[in-house]
Amino acid sequence: MKKGLGKIAFILSMAVGLAACGSGQTSQPAQQPAAEQKPAEQAAAPAGNQPVEIRLGGGFASEEPFWLMQVDPSLTPNQGKSYTLNLTQFRANADRLNAYQADQIDIASIGQGATMLAASQGIPVKVIGSVVKDTPGEGFNTKFMALKDSGISSMADLKGKVIGIPDFKAPTDLWARAAVRSAGLNPDTDVKYAVIPIPSMGEAVKSKKIDVGVFPQPYFETANASGEFVEIFNSKTGVNVEEDFLVMMAKPDFVTNNEQAIKDFLSDYVNAVKYYQENGEAARQKIIDAGKVKADPALYVKMQDNNRSIDGTVNIDAWGKLQDMLIEEKWLDKPVDPSTIIDMSYLPK
Repeated sequence: MKKGLGKIAFILSMAVGLAACGSGQTSQPAQQPAAEQKPAEQAAAPAGNQPVEIRLGGGFASEEPFWLMQVDPSLTPNQGKSYTLNLTQFRANADRLNAYQADQIDIASIGQGATMLAASQGIPVKVIGSVVKDTPGEGFNTKFMALKDSGISSMADLKGKVIGIPDFKAPTDLWARAAVRSAGLNPDTDVKYAVIPIPSMGEAVKSKKIDVGVFPQPYFETANASGEFVEIFNSKTGVNVEEDFLVMMAKPDFVTNNEQAIKDFLSDYVNAVKYYQENGEAARQKIIDAGKVKADPALYVKMQDNNRSIDGTVNIDAWGKLQDMLIEEKWLDKPVDPSTIIDMSYLPK
């Protein structure tokens, strides 16, 4: 038992997070106490022809296809038949990992790095698909911005400045450190970091609590529209590789015990992604009309989105490159063979 708790503590402290990196939503659905949750073994054995309940733990940003699956049933012909989707939103990867470990969810939409950290500590994981990517030169790349009148106009101006990030050892932390290093500065001594919730990032920059803040979508659109900010660097400045920014990390036993339900769920998911990619503005309008996102509709509907895998596949080769960076930062001390945790056989052919 102590060993298991130690693993959980390590994962929670090292989790690669999206803390509060939200799409503008301000409330989080109440989560059932652990005692009221169905253990994974029970969820894996529905009676008769009852659909399998898939308990998915997600976040508040970049998960539009999941939200479309909720608001537009026409995109999910298998939902309600072979499976039902129970989506709970969490503010950070650490919370999702905690729920995953406590058998409160069956699948977590979670960061690529957090998945490798979990696997390196012996947590059973199976990556069954990609949710959103961060690709150099393709789609939106998260921006790090300062005030136009701050005197910061280049990477060289970052020396002695404070960079706001939503969490330590998160993707944003890695992006900031790698960008600073690419400018010939030392990320440990030449800059400082402050943890700021994403919804508060713009105000923190304007009030000069921090010098540079990180702005994912749709917060970038809001900040950019104000005319007060200038981009200093972005997520790919120092991490010039494609990332599976969020993936679907599933419990191996749950997947094995419910193969057809998982295949049907992923088929519906890919259908939702395809619709979203082909009808971005109309899809986002449906999402905002359903109250899934609380943001300026004019900005959200027309925003540039991150790159996505149209067929749900994961870029296995790129995982090795990101893992090398995590090892270099000493965030990961035990490498993981991506091929042992990634299984794309459940995706539609």
